[in-house]
Amino acid sequence: MVYWQQFEASEWDIEYDAAKLASHGISDWEAEEVIWNDFVVRPNKKEHGPDRYQLAGRTDGGRPLLLIVQVLGERKMRVLNGWPL
Repeated sequence: MVYWQQFEASEWDIEYDAAKLASHGISDWEAEEVIWNDFVVRPNKKEHGPDRYQLAGRTDGGRPLLLIVQVLGERKMRVLNGWPL
């Protein structure tokens, strides 16, 4: 379980599906900026599993993005997809 209110990006190993993100016009560094900035988190659809979440936030330039992430284990996460908001 992730305690999102205590989340520190620097303590996590984060992978990015660059091809999936690029298919929606998002670079991996933009996804990284959202994770390092403030974001709102909520569980993703239940049929995709309990370890997936939606992160809504902004890049350093103010671009709003929605990211789908999967928690893979102790302090390991993968950004699966993303869309501009």
